Amino acid sequence: MATIKYFSFVLPLFIVSILQAQTKKSSDSTTFSIQVDYLSNYSYNGRIDSIKYPYQTTTASLHLANGLFSNFSASYLLTPGMKGFDFFELDLGYEYKIGKKVYGELYGTKYFYSGGANLINGNISSDLGASLNYDFNYFQFNNTIDVFFTSKADFQFTPGVEKTIYFGNSENTSWSLNPYLYCNISTVNYYESNVTRRLNGPRGPRAGQGIGSQITSSTLVQDKGFKLLNTDFSMPLSYENTHWLATFTPTYSIPFNKIETITTNTITGVTGTTTNKINSTPYSELHLNNQFYFQLGLTYKF
Repeated sequence: MATIKYFSFVLPLFIVSILQAQTKKSSDSTTFSIQVDYLSNYSYNGRIDSIKYPYQTTTASLHLANGLFSNFSASYLLTPGMKGFDFFELDLGYEYKIGKKVYGELYGTKYFYSGGANLINGNISSDLGASLNYDFNYFQFNNTIDVFFTSKADFQFTPGVEKTIYFGNSENTSWSLNPYLYCNISTVNYYESNVTRRLNGPRGPRAGQGIGSQITSSTLVQDKGFKLLNTDFSMPLSYENTHWLATFTPTYSIPFNKIETITTNTITGVTGTTTNKINSTPYSELHLNNQFYFQLGLTYKF
């Protein structure tokens, strides 16, 4: 009930911000940038696979003075024996600011995956989202709502607090620390799937047009619902000058609420139908552990 009451407060503010955002500008100039990042291990909602997935990601970004922006990124998987471009993202959005305290974004993302992508969320095709942030001077209170589209849509709410601390500043350079704490609260339909495939029928001159067996696998999440999946603690360190931005982002993630799945395999052939069920909960879910990973980034602004 507390979560529902919180949404009843936050959602009207989102609507107000959307109506007013078109009259606000988030910056005074148009910028184009190229960013290169190294991520030590891929994490989604506090979940890290038992196989390590480090990525190198290159992102081109265009931010217009009126608040519109677009990003295109390509992520290259660095896991030995699996190297290659694994997925791509295209973002279109709008940054807004209302007065001196309220700011955020409205955005949409389209994902493109390679045929061999092994990401647990690799069946997410697109995302629509909005953020609403309030500056309390001593800290910022941020809220993001996303709808991720799969065969069944997932709804995600990410509240958090952060504070940017500047130090060692000179005329054209600055250092900063940005400690933050965020929680991910989400439905988990992205764990579900339906796969159908056919086995080859008998071969040879006497086989004719034999029909092979058909296997259908359906994976369902047990104990579905809207649940807290993880809490992230981080303290990014940044250096910025006129054209360059360098960042180091260490993150400690604590997962919650194990996600259990049951897979039903149905084999249909000329002799009949056979069905069996197995516990298909991923190994990493059965052994949830706190995780540490980090990201290094270097950006050039034109």
